[in-house]
Amino acid sequence: MKLPDRLGRRLGRPFHSAVATSFAVEFAAVEEILLPQLMASGASNLLLITDARMAALALSDGSTLPTALGRDYALYSPPAVEGIFHPKIILQIGRESARAFVSSANLTASGLAGNAEVVIEIECRDEESAEREIIRAAWRYLNALVPMTPSPARDALLWARERAAWLDGPIGESLHELDDGTGIAFLHAPGEVGIGDQFVSFVGDEKVETLVVISPYWDSDLAALADLFRRLSPRKIILPIDPDAHEFPKDAPFAGKVRLVALQWPSYRFTHAKIIIAATARYDHVLLGSSNCTAAALGRPGAVGANAEACIYRRLPRGTAREALALDRWLDGEALDLDDLPEPAETPPIPLRDVEARQPGTFELDSGLLHWAPAHFDREALHVQLLDRHARLLVAIPVAAFQHSADRWTIAIDADVAPVLRFARLVDGEDFSTIAPVTHRAVLRSRRKEVATGAIARALIPFTTGADFDLWMHQAFETLARADFDTDQERARLSATRPQVRKPDSEMAAPVTLSYEDFTQAKADAGRQARDGANSLAGTYSDSIRDFLNLLSGRGSLPGADDDYDPAFDPPADESDGEEDADGPDTQALTSASSDEEEPRHEPINPRLYERHVTAYAEGLEEGDEPLGSSDVLRLRFWTLFLMYKGRCGDLPKGLETSSAALGWPRFLVRVLVGFFCGRKPAITRLMLARDYEAMPVDFMECWATILWALDAIERALVDRPRDRVFLKYIPGLRQRIISLLALAPAELHGNMVMDIRAGLDRSIGQRLGLAPPMDASAATAQGRSSTIKGDRG
Repeated sequence: MKLPDRLGRRLGRPFHSAVATSFAVEFAAVEEILLPQLMASGASNLLLITDARMAALALSDGSTLPTALGRDYALYSPPAVEGIFHPKIILQIGRESARAFVSSANLTASGLAGNAEVVIEIECRDEESAEREIIRAAWRYLNALVPMTPSPARDALLWARERAAWLDGPIGESLHELDDGTGIAFLHAPGEVGIGDQFVSFVGDEKVETLVVISPYWDSDLAALADLFRRLSPRKIILPIDPDAHEFPKDAPFAGKVRLVALQWPSYRFTHAKIIIAATARYDHVLLGSSNCTAAALGRPGAVGANAEACIYRRLPRGTAREALALDRWLDGEALDLDDLPEPAETPPIPLRDVEARQPGTFELDSGLLHWAPAHFDREALHVQLLDRHARLLVAIPVAAFQHSADRWTIAIDADVAPVLRFARLVDGEDFSTIAPVTHRAVLRSRRKEVATGAIARALIPFTTGADFDLWMHQAFETLARADFDTDQERARLSATRPQVRKPDSEMAAPVTLSYEDFTQAKADAGRQARDGANSLAGTYSDSIRDFLNLLSGRGSLPGADDDYDPAFDPPADESDGEEDADGPDTQALTSASSDEEEPRHEPINPRLYERHVTAYAEGLEEGDEPLGSSDVLRLRFWTLFLMYKGRCGDLPKGLETSSAALGWPRFLVRVLVGFFCGRKPAITRLMLARDYEAMPVDFMECWATILWALDAIERALVDRPRDRVFLKYIPGLRQRIISLLALAPAELHGNMVMDIRAGLDRSIGQRLGLAPPMDASAATAQGRSSTIKGDRG
């Protein structure tokens, strides 16, 4: 098996997520070999879990620094313990299927493409099977490695879980029987029982005839091997080793009780595989994966090993392993004489303790704030150096400039530094820490784009190809919103909530979400600033609708230039998988937007039809009682922009009338806003937000700024028209009510983001409706500020 080649395959619908673990890591190999294959399978939600010290060493040993780390994939390292973090798992996850590789291969060039390694591949679909239980066990193990507190790694696991809820299931027996009658189990450490204990229990009382052990590394006293001998009592132990380059402790007392044979598998590659085979009269009991034959990996009788490890146990018919691995050359091979065996190779020890002592901690950038969680902090004379992609100094910040809260230190980062910030380190005089990556949490969220198929792919077409804005597109909107949120049955979690922190039974768990009113009050108490908040739609199909609306409203949808952009890391174009309707039933409305059309289809304006849709939408808001979330805020912005876009203008001479008449766009627009903000219990009071957003989500701010601009647009469009005076009298009061309910801080209401949105709307919708002549950016900003202040006064 060539592992990288196997990763790029699909099992029908694309995978959306991938989690990989390793002890050693080479980021060049990860980004040049592993990531392209994972992305070819459809995955854009990528998480790497490695030993903290080895990751720090890889970033600080002079190797080429990674370009995609913290932006295209997240990195997490469990806290260092007595042993090492040593499992080798790659788990690919989809809505209806998953695939796991459990191996001996590190995420290095030699591990992925050089060494002789052992790999087992397990795949399943969302249906009852032993394979699904193994996949679930691997998922539970990986999920337990990452704390439940909010973090980029927890974001990745939560996003994957929301799109593959079938991964959860009851925990049953560890040993499962496959359809062919063979047995399989996923064994891991840490756990309640050591890997060695579990393997011995699976062998049971059967008499072991031959014990074959392949391991590149051993205990200095062969303690783990001696323990297997005592507990399994094999007639003979065969150890294939490379006589020219081995680390077998030939002077250990137990070494004389084994039969050494030449490995020869293959002779030109380093054998890094770890395999234990206990052959009995009926079965071959096979253990393979990350565990060397050491007490740290396998544990001791009744005790778990010090390392974190992952293995697969297989119970196969007698002779199966012998045939598959060509064991005859070892079982029948000529024994090596210990006296003739060269001295063991002396591998220089990895300076894990030294590296651990020099680690700076973790750095995360989100909403313009740099969050630092120190690994070791006992000196206050430190500076934090912020570095670019080449580890060149951008700025040095005294630690005293950070704000300290609990175990986290925070500081605002200049807007010109944030996009190019990649790494950070601590410096104290001539002493430097190791380099740590800076994780761009918002960028990671935006990178998570599930490959669309079937009806969802068709629904995306009008929003991604720049098709005209027509009434039938609201059905495409509903298709995408339903696909985003139907997998989560709790409507209270629609606003891209963060995971709930798991509390002891005796401690009350804090709520994951807050009502909009509670959120604004909490953020006001915390001194809310006018910085860009996170995009709560990131990682959803609906984010494409937001991009479309931004483009339509003159704000654009693309972030600033990225000097690290590499098209090799873009998700691949969807490939036909024979499941065109896998995402749901097709609708006649969506078929009207074919990607093969040369010209967008323009629906003729039927004001009565618009009235029915607007009324149905507004009444749904007024009569509903379910919690609302991000999709509902996006829907409000959708209708607000859509109604203005369909107003009568030079491009649309038969559009909706610009008047206070019942079928005019101003009246429709007010009906929509009244439905969301007015009544005894306005719909906005049912809006829920994640409690840990640092600022108002950027997509919410885009909606709030758009509706306030829309009220100004109504006044400008109907000014000096006597027949509309009565209608116009209601606009200031509606504006005042909306501003009151939005409860935006002055810095938000008059901040640069709102000014930019208003200026973009002036250039786009405003000019389309003939509301304002073209103006330069400064004039647009001045007018936007004036309109906003006017609205604030009511």
